[in-house]
Amino acid sequence: MRRCLFFIFLGFVFNCVTGQDKILTKDNKQLDVKIVENTGKVVKYKMTDYSEGPVLWIKSGQIANIEYENGVVDLMGNQNPRKDKPLGISIGGAKWISSSGLMFTSTMDYFLTPQVDMEVNMGADSKQILYLSAGARLHINSNYSENRITPFTGALFGYEYHNGFFQIPLGVNYIHKTGINISLSVNEMIFIDQYQTTIELRGGWRFRL
Repeated sequence: MRRCLFFIFLGFVFNCVTGQDKILTKDNKQLDVKIVENTGKVVKYKMTDYSEGPVLWIKSGQIANIEYENGVVDLMGNQNPRKDKPLGISIGGAKWISSSGLMFTSTMDYFLTPQVDMEVNMGADSKQILYLSAGARLHINSNYSENRITPFTGALFGYEYHNGFFQIPLGVNYIHKTGINISLSVNEMIFIDQYQTTIELRGGWRFRL
């Protein structure tokens, strides 16, 4: 009985001494710490070998994951493909519903958050008329989501052949684990004296930063 109690006590002491949280940063550094607070924007901690020391902090965006002493792993939202690969480059084509014309496009975009995607577009139609547009797309998506397909809408402003326009897209976006990015959308383009509707298909690649 005494031996049993001794081993239980020894295990308790060992756990208290070795129990710690681990922060793995995106540049592959491991910090052995005791988490004090996780605000979502910063993680506050103390070093395990200096428990009487000051409270330190690190930005959440610098963290790959946190492994708590009880074995729970917090991926900090990095499982979300729109956070994991925020930068994208794609090309595509759009078909005018009201005419037989085609438009070819190229796009660069960046997810500020898993919900908000800022993009810049450049394109030309079959008559060699150039256009530029820029704006934001809002993806229906949560910070910790693992969904690779998300619906989106948005608001973009553009300029085409001496005409300004306002564009409202409505579509779906898919990101494969390899980085392949595909979007299909219907776009309402509102000019000063008219409006036109296009169907657009894009394909490209997303990158980690």
